[in-house]
Amino acid sequence: MHLMERLQKDMKIKVNKAKEIEKAQNELDDCIESLSVLDNAVSCGFLFDKHNFAIQEWIKEYKKRIEELREFIENARTNG
Repeated sequence: MHLMERLQKDMKIKVNKAKEIEKAQNELDDCIESLSVLDNAVSCGFLFDKHNFAIQEWIKEYKKRIEELREFIENARTNG
């Protein structure tokens, strides 16, 4: 492989990685905002118990996804 071909390939990988990090960061921001909305809904105390429990499950899912996205972003930035 010629030097120019390797450089072009490396640039594509870096651009793709940057795009993936940006997508993950956008999703992370959305998840954090969603978590805030859900937390506020629960803290108001006016929901039916069954709805409160359902939202608690959603909160767990968002927290898990937030952790996954943070790990992905950190790994992509440090290993790239």
